[in-house]
Amino acid sequence: MVSGDTLAAIRLEGAETLMTNHVLAITSFRPLPPEVLTSSLIGKLTVITEPAHARNYPSGVDVFTVNSIDDFTAVRDTALTILSDRHIDAVLCPTELGVAVCGLLRSYFGIAGMGFDVANAFSNKYVMKQKIAEAGLPVTPFRMVPRLDGLPAAAENLGWPIVVKRCFGGGTMDVAVIESASDFSRFYSAPASAGLRDAGCPLIAEQFVDIEAEYHCDGIVDGGTTKFASVSEYLSPVLTGRGGIHGSFHLSGSDPDAESVRCLHQDVVRALGMRSGVTHLEVFRTASGLLVGEIACRPGGGGIVKSVALQYGVDLWRAFIETSLGLPPTIDIDAREETVVNVMLPARPGRILDLSTAEHFANALPGVLDTTMVLKPGDIVDDVAHSMKITGMVFLASPSAHDIDDLVQSVSDTYMLRTEPSGAFGLH
Repeated sequence: MVSGDTLAAIRLEGAETLMTNHVLAITSFRPLPPEVLTSSLIGKLTVITEPAHARNYPSGVDVFTVNSIDDFTAVRDTALTILSDRHIDAVLCPTELGVAVCGLLRSYFGIAGMGFDVANAFSNKYVMKQKIAEAGLPVTPFRMVPRLDGLPAAAENLGWPIVVKRCFGGGTMDVAVIESASDFSRFYSAPASAGLRDAGCPLIAEQFVDIEAEYHCDGIVDGGTTKFASVSEYLSPVLTGRGGIHGSFHLSGSDPDAESVRCLHQDVVRALGMRSGVTHLEVFRTASGLLVGEIACRPGGGGIVKSVALQYGVDLWRAFIETSLGLPPTIDIDAREETVVNVMLPARPGRILDLSTAEHFANALPGVLDTTMVLKPGDIVDDVAHSMKITGMVFLASPSAHDIDDLVQSVSDTYMLRTEPSGAFGLH
């Protein structure tokens, strides 16, 4: 048994060593979070991203660009250029996009960390579902669809309605529910299907199921064992709640589904082969029981990281960096008695004219722990629908589970957003 003092010394020694190490991050439309950019655990940081996103990084970060981070040859050749100047000690990927390429990069160059097979299982939804199903865990029936025009053939086996999405993707972007063959014909010829029709990867079709509740489990894994797992329930299922107030709240340890979700998390981690890392698992409750949705090998998006920190005092980004760099994860739990509720505020396409402020929420609502606004008046919101299209997040402490609905309703009643149409989407 390693003592606390010894473990602290190991962490300190490891951190001092890593301060001289060079970390390569692969990312695209989402910039690296401040927790990565400012981490004291990273000595030198280099980023490979796409041209439109190079401006997201401050001086002191070396930025290289490729047309697409999904293009392994381009990423590999750029990594060779970087390697000619300095050794790469670790590769980070903070979003689903690029996870498989990062795994292939590690395997190709012999860099420590998650190799291609495991990284592909955590990012390729078809491979993921195959491995989870082979392990005997409950998943929705599914089929690979190489191209969108093959969806009706998949529906012959799965039945209508059907859910279709890219095998590689995140959030609810390019996810569609198709009700019938005639609905598919209309959808296929509509602009909304362009992302799926032009996808540069296979698609996955899944049998549609009625969801009673949707959970997410945010875990920290070390040595193949889950050392921390927080289970939360979404305010409404992510796909059906898109475009409205959404978010989640933490479940108590006594909740009947919480322990079942934690057990599923450990089983999924084992099935996909993770040894060390941070995870974000989604699980559906249906009339026939729990079903595994998807799992990612990174901290959850939106307000999930801050919500976990407020509820348990655990820093998922720090644990992500530590496990990526081969350090034991820091898990110092300081749990709050109240239930932390994370409410995400929906955006609308157009130019923002007026928007609630953090001060407005703090003065108008009870139990506000923190508010983060990510947009401001003058910003332009495009018309691409996805679950992370928000103006900000409000975090509240609920005295009990019975008070959550009223608190969320009070946020909705208080929230103010005025927009005007804009013909220049994407420009600020």
